[in-house]
Amino acid sequence: MNIEHLRSTFEEAATTQKPDFETFFLAKFFQLDISYGEEKCVVKFPVEEYMFNPQGSLHGGVISFVLDVSMGHLTKKFLGKAVTLEMKTQYLRPATSGIVSCEAQFLKKGRKIVYVESRLTNEQGKLLAIGNATWSRIE
Repeated sequence: MNIEHLRSTFEEAATTQKPDFETFFLAKFFQLDISYGEEKCVVKFPVEEYMFNPQGSLHGGVISFVLDVSMGHLTKKFLGKAVTLEMKTQYLRPATSGIVSCEAQFLKKGRKIVYVESRLTNEQGKLLAIGNATWSRIE
């Protein structure tokens, strides 16, 4: 593991973070690039060795975190604040390098409850994981 790169990434996140969407510490630390399309949110980030599980691939917790971020940012951008009520993650294939991308979209938007899906793919477009979640609108 490149300790200097990890230290630099951490210090950059610590000094540039703000407690808000897109700029909170973990988004900065995992180097999330967040963008929006027509009712979708795309989150891209580099797979780094410090994100690995002991088997040498992207940790499931990191995958779930990024899927959740993509769905939360989608909901906030287009509907307002919401909280995750429940989430299911299906892990389909490992990621060990490159840039991966989550794309979140609405499945159903209710007045109080929202259903969202996010798909994680690698640079070759292969599906790595799927997250489905139920969100409760709080505004």
